[in-house]
Amino acid sequence: MDNKVSYDKIAEQWTTVRKDMQVSKLVIDFAKQIKPNGSILDIGCGSGLPITKYLCDKGFAVTGIDYSDKMIEIAKKSSIPANFILSDFFDFTISEKFDGIIAWDSLWHIAKSKQESIYPKISNLLKPNGLFLFTHGNVDNEHIDTMMGEEFYYSALSEAEIVENINRNNLVMEYSYRNFTEDGSHRTYVALTKKI
Repeated sequence: MDNKVSYDKIAEQWTTVRKDMQVSKLVIDFAKQIKPNGSILDIGCGSGLPITKYLCDKGFAVTGIDYSDKMIEIAKKSSIPANFILSDFFDFTISEKFDGIIAWDSLWHIAKSKQESIYPKISNLLKPNGLFLFTHGNVDNEHIDTMMGEEFYYSALSEAEIVENINRNNLVMEYSYRNFTEDGSHRTYVALTKKI
């Protein structure tokens, strides 16, 4: 199924909900480890709230990519000073390398057949010692779920496969958390890796 269509349908509602959400302490800690005025890629940035805005407010040069036309349209009309680009992750090309990459609640929408391809692309986009913070599922599966009245596709590799792909692509694990909960929100799996 096409998550792009579903996200286009909920874009306004999504933006209304997200603008009042707190930024995770893990995102805050990630930002503290990026050099001042460093460059960050936000994969699945949506309408830019709250994460892209937070990172811009901290002085980083942020590029936000999302494949929902409506989300990017909203983001570009906002006052958030990021470079917002309409693009699927695998279609995204740029000569620049980034000091940090964040993928918060986005990688699990990528087709299961492409999950292993995420990590070499991430590694290629990072500068040496660049950081990659991401949330994901950690059980080998794919399924459909409902959010804001629309259906969405989700997939994941097993945690062991995720770690194997990280290690295989010049990335090292800084930390990982299972069932990370804060302020009433829950993430099945969160990890921070570094490019070596």
